[in-house]
Amino acid sequence: MRYGRYFEAAIGQLRNERRYRVFANLERDTSDVPRATWRADDGSQRDVTIWCSNDYLGMGRHPEVVEAMRATAQ
Repeated sequence: MRYGRYFEAAIGQLRNERRYRVFANLERDTSDVPRATWRADDGSQRDVTIWCSNDYLGMGRHPEVVEAMRATAQ
């Protein structure tokens, strides 16, 4: 069996059904949550706000949360 052809066909089917997930090209700056820079395939870019993140409030940077993560990891 030619696995490459099988998977190419399966991915092609997903694309045809518009179910193939394409991730946005985002550049995130942890000091500026929830903002990011979105980069398009043509090289253009624009600032965006990301509200779907589990950390859109920036609590992952809160000193108490950081200390709890550090203490747990030790």
